[in-house]
Amino acid sequence: MSYNVTAYLIYGLLTYWITVRTGWVFYRNGIHFIRAEIRDELVATSINNLLLGCYYLTNLGYITLQIWHWAFIPNFRTMLESLSQKTGSIILLLGVLHAFNMSVIYWLGKRNFHHF
Repeated sequence: MSYNVTAYLIYGLLTYWITVRTGWVFYRNGIHFIRAEIRDELVATSINNLLLGCYYLTNLGYITLQIWHWAFIPNFRTMLESLSQKTGSIILLLGVLHAFNMSVIYWLGKRNFHHF
């Protein structure tokens, strides 16, 4: 089996686990923050569901692009370096997107949009 195929399998399993686990934690715990900022239960739940769906679509798209543009991997060391770089970039993207989303929700809450 080539190093590229091995890297794809490892990357796919690892990023799938990170994406699903992180998404579920954000979904389960984020609703409390959203409810605190946006008092309407239906709107808060809808926003939380929308965030989860967008989160999964964004990450699946990014992961697919990473695999699509993966260069040839000639050896084990290059495979580890490439896996580390690509996995680190998805984790960084997750953090940035989460911080942005929570900032927007916080901003909406402070703008007195509690009547949503």
